[in-house]
Amino acid sequence: MTGFSIHLFKNEVSISTNFPVGNDSFLIDNEDFKIGIEGLILNKTQLLNSKSIDFHRFFLELIKTKNVKAIEVLEGEFRGFIWNKRAKEILVFTNPTSTQRLFYTKKDDQIFIDSSLLRLDKTLKSQNIFSEPNIDALYQILVCINMLEDSTPLKEVYKLEDGHFLKINIETNTLEKSDYFNLKNTAYFKGSEKDALFETDRIFTEAIKMEYEKDLEYGSISLSLLSGGLDSRVALLYALKNNYKTSAFCFSQSGYLDETISKKIAKDFEIPYEFVPLNGGIFLKNIDELTAISEGTCLFTGGIHANYAIEKQQKNDFKIFHSGQIGDGILGGFNTKPYKYKGDLKKIVYNAEFLPKIEAHLQNILRNYEREEMFYFRNIASNRTVLGAQVFQKKAYQTSPFMTKDFIKLAVSLPENWKINQKFYLKWIAEYCPKSTEYIWERTLLKPNAAWKTKFGDYYKKIKYDIIKGKILGREGEIKMCPYQFYYDNSKVLKNSYETYFSENLERLNAFPELQKDVQTLFLKEDFYAKAQAVNILSIFKLYF
Repeated sequence: MTGFSIHLFKNEVSISTNFPVGNDSFLIDNEDFKIGIEGLILNKTQLLNSKSIDFHRFFLELIKTKNVKAIEVLEGEFRGFIWNKRAKEILVFTNPTSTQRLFYTKKDDQIFIDSSLLRLDKTLKSQNIFSEPNIDALYQILVCINMLEDSTPLKEVYKLEDGHFLKINIETNTLEKSDYFNLKNTAYFKGSEKDALFETDRIFTEAIKMEYEKDLEYGSISLSLLSGGLDSRVALLYALKNNYKTSAFCFSQSGYLDETISKKIAKDFEIPYEFVPLNGGIFLKNIDELTAISEGTCLFTGGIHANYAIEKQQKNDFKIFHSGQIGDGILGGFNTKPYKYKGDLKKIVYNAEFLPKIEAHLQNILRNYEREEMFYFRNIASNRTVLGAQVFQKKAYQTSPFMTKDFIKLAVSLPENWKINQKFYLKWIAEYCPKSTEYIWERTLLKPNAAWKTKFGDYYKKIKYDIIKGKILGREGEIKMCPYQFYYDNSKVLKNSYETYFSENLERLNAFPELQKDVQTLFLKEDFYAKAQAVNILSIFKLYF
């Protein structure tokens, strides 16, 4: 377990670090400061700008002159703390997408901060502090498949949100939360659509260069995730366009579009390629392992296939998983209307059966956002999609050129009527990455070279794959990247495993009869995902309570 833990009690500060120092991670401890940063700083070279000093010395000087604003200059996968001993103040921060998690709580006159919720819970228990289940947050998982905002499974224990920091006054034993990066009041792009396309290319290219130069700095090969989707191919082809060498890694059900499309791209561009088949889905038994990785903040099935894939992966001589994470979302997927819209709950609700139990609370959250994509960025991109990053981090950090501060800001600034149905996205790649339009898009079964194909393709794919290939031809195992329902229906081992898990752990909910009844209702359904939601709640109780 990596990361760090901080405990404050009676003006005394205890900081325990568990991450190895090296590459971009460092520790400083002198009479004025104790500073720790863990992670991958993508723009380290640009920040140093040929200065003949180490990065930790550079950052120390930056802290002395800019204080909290020093955090704003960092780009990448990082979290850290800054203890100003003279000012008797501690800053604790996570990165702009909160892929590098931090949790905190204040119990009576003690403050606890940890990069691991599991470790934080154990620390609390060692102090005879026992957290209660956060029932509202557990229903968020049942309704939305992930917890929203700063919620965790533990009552009165919070996750530090994307782009935020905590300021702790040691003398008064108080903490204050604020942000150093946010999307509030983002102005619309000033310029023509042509200007915006040019700017998108420029910023994306800068992000690609930061990522792949990092591999060169580390002296490792480059490895790019590649599927049949649009985001991963655009990121990979931009790397090739900028003369970087890379290899490709894909995982899915054998014969599905993710394999066939990615394999063709790799072959055409002569890229070393590795594929891990997910056939059979026996990895779906690993419920507790994935709940521990997610720390109970989202449905375990979202990362269980990736966990299996990296365990089977042969290639290991790399430091970064290059991905196209969240590209589709921030370039149109998070827009449901072609105009400024505060949004509704439809896009985030996965199972509406229990929505009435938490709808009022969800509506209150939604009211805090001026535009729907800002709500979705935090609660889908930062709180749901990033589970994959937590899984990959067992092996290496995951990056995405769509996730830099500059790219996120630009994407949100683009008018909704440009982005809706990925219209702007398709114009951008048609002009600046045309090779990416020459291959079928898994989502639509069509080449992504015209805006009309997105909406038509969504319908066409549904008809061709879900009905014709799945129902009529009886090839349901080939209609999805991860056909979990098919795996479950055709495996006695999986069925027995889930039924045993459910029966052995249901009593953990005895003190919460309403939740217990709802979990029973879910598990009795034929739908695999309903069963997965049910055992997910049981796994969370097994983990913490």
